[in-house]
Amino acid sequence: MLGSTKLYGCIADPINHVKAPTIFTSIFKKKNIDAVLVPIHTNEDDLEYVINSLKLVKNFKGMTVTIPHKKAAAKLCDYLEPDAEFTESVNWIKFDEKRKLIGNNFDGKGFITGFKSRNFLLKNKNICIFGSGGAAVSIACSIAQEDINSLKIINRDHSKANNLLKKIKVISNDLKVEALNSKDNFAISEVDIIINATSLGLSKNDELPFDVTKSSPETIIADIIMEPEETELLKRAKKLGRSIHYGKYMLESQIDLAGNFLDLW
Repeated sequence: MLGSTKLYGCIADPINHVKAPTIFTSIFKKKNIDAVLVPIHTNEDDLEYVINSLKLVKNFKGMTVTIPHKKAAAKLCDYLEPDAEFTESVNWIKFDEKRKLIGNNFDGKGFITGFKSRNFLLKNKNICIFGSGGAAVSIACSIAQEDINSLKIINRDHSKANNLLKKIKVISNDLKVEALNSKDNFAISEVDIIINATSLGLSKNDELPFDVTKSSPETIIADIIMEPEETELLKRAKKLGRSIHYGKYMLESQIDLAGNFLDLW
């Protein structure tokens, strides 16, 4: 590391699940880019203080943002790119020459690209997404643009699920969308794709977001959690013979988007 090295960060809480520091620092090395990306463990109460402090570090150029900071970090930005503004959530931030914060969000595009890269289809599919947080909003908004048949949003906080439904209706008023509380009786037996966009699965003792045995044998089960790579949900789905989709593909599909946004290549 030289005095000219550019610093980037990955801000999260918890931090042990993040993959971006390893992936991006490896890419920097391969591309001979004088930069590193480091993990930054920050809780919600200290988020604003930490980001404001990073403004003072002149060679700190930007960061990726993950659970649980995506919505809170968006409120700290001076400018939001269109996708981040619409979803009110960021997963990448950069500092401009005046140290102003510019936020963007590639979660939705990353999920779609990663999903299609595994030869899975979205067109005319019935989809169910668990969660209404930062990543869930971005993924749901991108999916709604994919000519799907229907979308079911399930969350512990029904008001958040309903707010996401309203955003989806702005994108596609004709799309059949339901917003449900996770405590309600909901059917997933006729769903083609189920996405876990909650944080359930990060910790070993987390409950499952849903009972995978109630899904159809043809259902694709997707998780956006990256560590562990194979969550308990995906393990159970795999044992039942379901097709599964790993969270790592969402990040891997954002690499070029993030690099261009950060002016790295």
